[in-house]
Amino acid sequence: MKKGIIIGRSARFAPLVLLALLTSISFLPVQAGSWTIQGGIEHQESLPSIDSSVRKGSRFSAGIEEQANQWVKVPEWLSGTWIVRDETAILRRDFIKDKVDDHPSVFSAHQEFTYGSQKDRQGGIWHYVGVPYTSKTRLTAYQEFHQVKEKQFLKANENGVQFRTLMTVVRVSNLNNRVSDSFQQESITRYRPYEDGVIEMTASTKTFDASGRAMFQQDNEAKIRRYKHFAVINQKDGKNLRELFVQYLQDNGLSNLIP
Repeated sequence: MKKGIIIGRSARFAPLVLLALLTSISFLPVQAGSWTIQGGIEHQESLPSIDSSVRKGSRFSAGIEEQANQWVKVPEWLSGTWIVRDETAILRRDFIKDKVDDHPSVFSAHQEFTYGSQKDRQGGIWHYVGVPYTSKTRLTAYQEFHQVKEKQFLKANENGVQFRTLMTVVRVSNLNNRVSDSFQQESITRYRPYEDGVIEMTASTKTFDASGRAMFQQDNEAKIRRYKHFAVINQKDGKNLRELFVQYLQDNGLSNLIP
């Protein structure tokens, strides 16, 4: 998740898949030390409690979120549309039972995501971040809302891209429109070039309960293939990305890059 910060993997790892895997595996005792994604990025030990409006029993209202006009310049090797076929879980940790399983496990993870929508005057490729935002999945018994609150890029250069995403997952009953469950997730995702048209992904998703207490963590690896090369996207989800990009460049003293 990671991903979707799902950018892209902002939604990177589906909580339903994560929780299903964590409840169906056998664990070994946790060894001393904490897992750190390559590059020195660590998960938070705990998170603040979530708002009462999205706690169990509350009547849910999605509301309207005002997105910030945020952009990040991404390397050319990450631009384009990518398809995930499967991932390998390399670590699954249960903080409540104080146990961990580090036996690799391959699972299906079909997903498509795109990086890059605008190109500046010098040929640089930029991706629209646009947080906060909410995505929704409708299931038989409930609707699941992913409220992405933060997406922070920690690195974006020719050697690799790393970002952190923080979201609240809210499950709302289809019967009474009340929250049946809610929890939080922090995802740390890293991409790096592997070969032409292939990137290597390492992602870690840590799940916290509504009070901010750590519950589970799963770390995944995958090699992902490019499906389509970069193409300028001027309109998406009702937004004029070209206008937003030009405004961003003007607001940040980068008018010389306006295409």
